[in-house]
This record gives sequence, structure tokens and C-alpha cells, in this order.
Amino acid sequence: MAASSEMLISAAQKLLCPRKKRLSPSTCLDVTVQIMAVDLGVKPALLYDSNAASPEQLQMYLKSLQESGVVTNPLRILSIDENTFIFNPATIESHLDDLLQSKSLLLIDVCPSIKQPALVGFEKATEDMIKTLSEFFKSELEKGFSVTVLGEELYNDWNLCTLFGILLGYPASYWFDQTKGFGNCLCMTPLVVCTVWVKWQTDDINHRCCLYSFSVPEELWSEVQSHVQRWTEHLRERFNKQPVLTDLCFSRDTVTLPSVTL
Repeated sequence: MAASSEMLISAAQKLLCPRKKRLSPSTCLDVTVQIMAVDLGVKPALLYDSNAASPEQLQMYLKSLQESGVVTNPLRILSIDENTFIFNPATIESHLDDLLQSKSLLLIDVCPSIKQPALVGFEKATEDMIKTLSEFFKSELEKGFSVTVLGEELYNDWNLCTLFGILLGYPASYWFDQTKGFGNCLCMTPLVVCTVWVKWQTDDINHRCCLYSFSVPEELWSEVQSHVQRWTEHLRERFNKQPVLTDLCFSRDTVTLPSVTL
């Protein structure tokens, strides 16, 4: 790989710099590794939330990564309700198709009207959302645009928390009835937080990065543990197919928070 850590940090700070607020060197390398994971098919998409960089700025940064050889696939950008995702077209299509065939997505109902979180089956509304999303990707990718916008007419009735969990490839997503509000019943509920770490090591880079982080209510852990374990094994299989990132490791902690924002 030709790019040095200094080059990558400099490019990120220059191109992803809204209102003169520069990213820290560590955050620059985090963003690079996350994008590499998407490029390598280790994860289907990345939600960019390091700062307020626009889709156009992200597009310029992706171009610089491709020119330096860090990224080799034609990654695309998706904008949803002012949230920006970077995705791998091949991986996201395969991921959505797999969900439709296996119906393996776990949904956790956290509506404030119920006393405690509850598992929800793979309902028709969820299946229809994934089908529509899959058709949208296939249609938009044929147009060849680098930046794609998911219109409100499509996602207006969807729960964005659930949608984002699907796009990011989590084994479980939270759901609540957003027509009745955006609260949840996770206040002071012990949560099992699962985190996945990787390392990117080259001649002058030795950077550890969080690749995935998601939570499941502790009281449901015994019911979802085997599902998360299968997800972990599939992730390891994808990880082992690439030679760039190393030291895949998993951690699990339990936290209790006075409030949880989804």
C-alpha cells in the first residue's frame, strides 16, 4: 500500500473538514479502517458520524482513497434523512438477499408502552421494508450515481433505527412505534454491549479500530445468544477472506444507563 499514515490523516483533515473543525489523527484512521472494512466486504455499510462532512466531501475523500489504492471497489454514498452511509453495492445486495431468504433478523420491541423489551418475529412489514430497500438499491445502482438519496416517500413509514441496524449489518435491531413517539423502555435496563475490534498494521500504521458495536437487553441475552454467535461466525468467515485487516476480536460488557437514545 502506497499511502502513509501522514498522507491519509492529511487527506481526511483536508477533505472532511466542515467549518474548519479538523478530525483528530486517531479519528481519521478510524474512518479509513471502517471504509476499508466496507471495501473488503467485512461489513455492508458505514454510517458516517465523525463530524458534519457532507456527502460531496465524503465522495471526494473516497476518490482520494481509491487513487492511493487503499480502496479498490466502487463504493457508493447513500443519504437518508440527513444521515450519510458509505456502502459496498455487492455486499449490501448480498446482505439484503440473505436476510430475505433466512428471515434471521432479530427485532427487539422497546416501545415505552411495554414494561420490558420483547423479541418480535420477522413480520411482513419488516420483510416488505427489506424488499423495497433491495429493489431501490438495484434500481439506483443501474443509474451509476456516486451519491444516492433515499426519498422520504420510501422511508416515511419505516423505523429508521431498525433500518439503520439492517444497513449496518447488526444481528439485532431495535424497533418502536414511531407514530406514537420516539421514546423507549431501555431506561435503567441492563444492556449487553457487543463490540468487534480489528487492527490495521502496515509499515508505519498500527491502528486498532472498533468495527461493530451493538447492544441487546440482558434479560433477552439467553434467547438471542445463539443467533449472535452465528452472526459472529459468519463475520469471522468474511474477515478471513481478506488479507488487509488483522486481529479480529470480540468483547462483551454489560452497562446500565439512565437514558438510551436510539
